[in-house]
Amino acid sequence: MTGQMLFLSVNAAAETTDEKQKMTICRLASQLIVKKQRVCLFLGANNTQYREYMPYDAGECPRQYECPYRPNEKPFILKNVIKSIKKQFK
Repeated sequence: MTGQMLFLSVNAAAETTDEKQKMTICRLASQLIVKKQRVCLFLGANNTQYREYMPYDAGECPRQYECPYRPNEKPFILKNVIKSIKKQFK
């Protein structure tokens, strides 16, 4: 019973923060495998970028994902974003 109560209170807290943050549908732009880790790069409305880091064994990246809406003022080049991610793992 205590576990259920804790889950409900965490859920209620998550709902209040989600209401403040806008979400958008992001689609898979690229996936990289670097050092036994899969990096899924998603793009959404107004150049929203979102990265999800998962273990390689977790399987393929989903084709679309609901991610936080974070519009970029300047357009970006996907190739440069991929280079930046690879550089992080060196």
